[in-house]
Amino acid sequence: METAFLHSLRLMDQNREYLQMHLAPAADSRAAQALDDMAVESARLERTFREVMELSAPEQPLHKLPLDLCQLVSQMDQMGEEIKAQCGTTLRADCGGLTQCLVWGDRAMAEQICFHLLSNALHAVAPGGSITVGLCRTEQDVTLFVEDDGCGLPEGESWLENRRRFLGGAQAGLLLCRRYCRQLGWELALLPRSPQGARAELKLPLPARPVPIEATVEFRSSADRTPTALQHQLRRELYLLTRKTPLSD
Repeated sequence: METAFLHSLRLMDQNREYLQMHLAPAADSRAAQALDDMAVESARLERTFREVMELSAPEQPLHKLPLDLCQLVSQMDQMGEEIKAQCGTTLRADCGGLTQCLVWGDRAMAEQICFHLLSNALHAVAPGGSITVGLCRTEQDVTLFVEDDGCGLPEGESWLENRRRFLGGAQAGLLLCRRYCRQLGWELALLPRSPQGARAELKLPLPARPVPIEATVEFRSSADRTPTALQHQLRRELYLLTRKTPLSD
């Protein structure tokens, strides 16, 4: 099923690219816009389909490795200039004075969780809004949070604006986050902010004993600026977000 669906998407994209390539510069601007919209919706559909397929796959045994949460926050922070330029949204990072915060986890799952939480925040805020990502640590656990001043959770008077900004999404990303957290033994909570916005909190237990850094390849130098999988996904999400078809009033 997955192969057939993705093959159909590729054929549709090939036909669209062919039409775009042979579309005269002076052609109907509406036709050009329609082809452009097809490219965006095709990318959104592919992402949603992959998320649904991941949700339907059986859970596999998980081998946890040491993971530095400060590094995850840094990955998101490094996208701040691009987010500001493309969306007009200010991204702030606050690690609470920490330079390293080690937990047991899975890097790929952690990056996926951070991607979906930050993606939700980017969809929720209007141009000129702000998002903060950061860490709060106690003696027992650490909280990684993503909070925004956007349309808030779909409750009360905010439900209509939430619906408009998220375009009635399938919310597969949030379901994936909950699944990964269950596998990792992390807790995820979505909370309203006052006077507006939402806050997503990941609560993670701290290791009972010091983590042996040399036992894993999960660490990167803080000076390593090579784009990560998380950053690649965020760049693609920025493209989809900024090419969103405007909604009529």
